Amino acid sequence: MVIQDSPAGLEVGKKVDIRVLEAIARKGDVSIILYFEEDLVKTSSYAEDLKKYGQLPDDERPFIELVSFMSFQREMSPCFNDALTTVPLIITIYSNSEEYNGKPVIKGILPFLDEMDAP
Repeated sequence: MVIQDSPAGLEVGKKVDIRVLEAIARKGDVSIILYFEEDLVKTSSYAEDLKKYGQLPDDERPFIELVSFMSFQREMSPCFNDALTTVPLIITIYSNSEEYNGKPVIKGILPFLDEMDAP
């Protein structure tokens, strides 16, 4: 399945501020999944990854649902929101052609720390 009208213009290759993605994900119309490993996001589907890693806690998987990631980061660091203002976390959209549990799945890749640019 290919999503013809990807939410908020989330086309493959687009770079998007994580705060924008969070606002989209919180509407509930789409699942946004963040991957830590580029090789994994390229070689498998979200459904396959859930089968393989689903028994692990969210924070131990090589991917995480965006809203969970944001909640976890805010719990770990109360100044996380302020940090995002100083150094925005930009996610690259990798895939918008999957569906899981009746919802479109948008997969993005988190940058490595050395790829993040301070203003």
